[in-house]
Parts: sequence; structure tokens; C-alpha cells
Amino acid sequence: MLLEILVADCPSFPLTPFRRRAGAAIFASLAGATAVVLTAAFSAHGQANPPSDAEKSKALAAWDDIVTVLRHPRCLNCHQENVPLQGDERRIHIPLVVRGPENAEYKSQGVSAMRCRNCHNVSGNNETSGTPGGGDTGIERWRLAPRTMTWQDLSSAKLCEIIQDKSLNDNMDGPALIRHMGSPLVMWGWEPGGDRTKVPMLHDDFINQMKIWVANGMACPP
Repeated sequence: MLLEILVADCPSFPLTPFRRRAGAAIFASLAGATAVVLTAAFSAHGQANPPSDAEKSKALAAWDDIVTVLRHPRCLNCHQENVPLQGDERRIHIPLVVRGPENAEYKSQGVSAMRCRNCHNVSGNNETSGTPGGGDTGIERWRLAPRTMTWQDLSSAKLCEIIQDKSLNDNMDGPALIRHMGSPLVMWGWEPGGDRTKVPMLHDDFINQMKIWVANGMACPP
């Protein structure tokens, strides 16, 4: 059909049975070559091959360690839908603050005079008031995680799916996730101040597990 369209306006190229077969063969060859080129181009732009069974095993073993950190109060308290939680017991934040607008300047950083960074800022942990400090630039400012990254009551498998999905995790690929886990805001979880418990793993060990998970395909539990 496509060959007929191509030569419809060319009276010097009558579609004899022989030419029809020859043209179809040429068209099939061109289509096959195009598919090969497109596949190669797609691979060249970062599409990895599916992980092997051995790689999946390594990734899943690393994830088992990673998820214990992500479910710790230091992480989970801010991965909430609208209101952050406080303390190891994960109580409602006092004073009561809410997510607020999600515009570029104050993305999920509270409302009006109740901005998160009014108290949580780059000056660090305030041991007098008990207020923890964190990053104070861009997305590393103290804030609630994106709504798409609400982790409350998620299974390990679902949490894994969300954290690796760029459409849900602030458009972070594997290397960006690793960098984020070393940002000032996240690092606060390892030096929380006061009587708060630290994340239950050395930060270097956690980053190593993240690197293993990413390098082996970011596999998730079934």
C-alpha cells in the first residue's frame, strides 16, 4: 500500500508484479535498518539493558538496608501529605504548620509567617530551643517532601517504586538521588540534635547501599 502511494504520481514506474515484489523487499529492508538505527540511538541516550538476576539480587539486598532509613522518623516525618510530624513518636508538629503553596519561591515551605525556614535554617541545630537546622538554598530548604513522595504506610515495594519514578520524585534519576541523599537537608537526619535518635546506619554505609542499588538496576521487591 505504501509503495503504491509513493509511485502513484509516477507513470514511468508501473507496478508490475515483479516491481511490486522488489519494491516491497526494498521497503522491508529500509524499515529493518531504520529500526536498528533507532534502537542504537535509544540505547546511546542512556536506556540500560534489563538487570540480570545477579544484579537484581544485589539491588534488592541493598534496598533492604535503604528502606530502614527511609522509614525512620528523621525521614518519614517530612514525607507527609500536608502536615509534618515531630519526634521519634511522630506527633503532630507544634506549632501547627501546613504545606502551603507549591510555587517556585516557597514550594511546600509553609504559609505566610509560618514558613519552615523561619525556624529551620542554615544556622544549624538550635540546642536551646530544640529546633533542628537544615539547608537553606533551593529545594534543600526545610520543607515537606512533594505530595507524590508521601511515604506514610507504604509497603517496601510501593515505596521503592515511588522513589525510583522520576515523574514522582522531583525528576531525579539514580545519580541525582544519590546526590540528594548527601545534601545538607538530608544529612540533618544523621545529626538531629537534642534527644532525637539518629538514622540507624552510618551515612557512608547508606550512600554505599544507594550506589549498589542504583548500579544494579534499582530493582524493587515484588
